[in-house]
Amino acid sequence: MFYEKLQELSKKTGKSFAVIERDLGLPKNSMYNYKKSNPTSERLNQLAKYFNVSADYLLGGNDKKIDENLTEQENDLVRAFRIESEDMTEEEQAQFNKSLKDMMKIAKDLLNDDSNWKK
Repeated sequence: MFYEKLQELSKKTGKSFAVIERDLGLPKNSMYNYKKSNPTSERLNQLAKYFNVSADYLLGGNDKKIDENLTEQENDLVRAFRIESEDMTEEEQAQFNKSLKDMMKIAKDLLNDDSNWKK
């Protein structure tokens, strides 16, 4: 069941197992090992965060998305945030969040300035 859920989420996100393994820093072909064995709790949580689903869902439960109101692009950002911040302390996460918010303001200003897009 777990492997089938990974296949489903891989297809839905348009990401191959190789891409997912690279994104998560997993050994090559490690996703295929889940045909025969279940993941450790650490790996289960890592994959759940990556796909923005609950661990229960990956194991065959019903609770799929953590927030159904997010678009796929927003879910991608949430996954990226979780992956990049998972080993941080609370203080580091607060600094990381502030930096990201500041960068988003700069990016929005650049996007709104037409002179940045003219050749």
